[in-house]
Amino acid sequence: MVLLTGCGVSDSDEGAAPQKSSAPEAAVDEPAQEPSEEGQTPIPGPSLGLASGHRTFSVGETDEYGENYKVTTKMSVRVLDVKYMTPAELDDAKALTLAEFDKTNEPEHGQYLTLTLMLENVGGAPARITTYGMMKWQDTNHAAQDATTLESVGGPALDRTYAPGQSVIGVLVLDVAAKGGTVSYYGTKDPSGEPAFVVTLPSE
Repeated sequence: MVLLTGCGVSDSDEGAAPQKSSAPEAAVDEPAQEPSEEGQTPIPGPSLGLASGHRTFSVGETDEYGENYKVTTKMSVRVLDVKYMTPAELDDAKALTLAEFDKTNEPEHGQYLTLTLMLENVGGAPARITTYGMMKWQDTNHAAQDATTLESVGGPALDRTYAPGQSVIGVLVLDVAAKGGTVSYYGTKDPSGEPAFVVTLPSE
């Protein structure tokens, strides 16, 4: 089961425009955090997943010196699908949407997965979202590591500027060390260093 956790504000689906999706939605679970053993990276929490509906997180900006952070708008995130894939399966997925593509290389860390997200600007100002280099995977045995890749299965890109009310459904191809664990988004300029949202991945 996939769980999505937001480190920002948790919203219910009430008042949100209904979204069509063929993928099942996963539930938010907030299990008690066990103390991490020395040498292990603690898993961020709480987490967001397929049946959890959507979560909101803040997007902001700093001054020219990278200081005085202020929130400028809010984004909503929903997990629509998670699939572990081999390079051959990724090539099959590319062939459905791309006329030309390079064959997929073996994953650097060990395992490809596709993460389908719906992002929507639910605030009152534009929001710039950048996922490349900002998605980190970890589990109880592996420290946080960059999971982003340049692989694509086509379709709309999530990395863009969202005007208020705009939304996009897109697919990220990530490279993780093992099945399970969490993927966290660190693409805001929040100086706290906390992830904007966390997706708890299925173990199979």
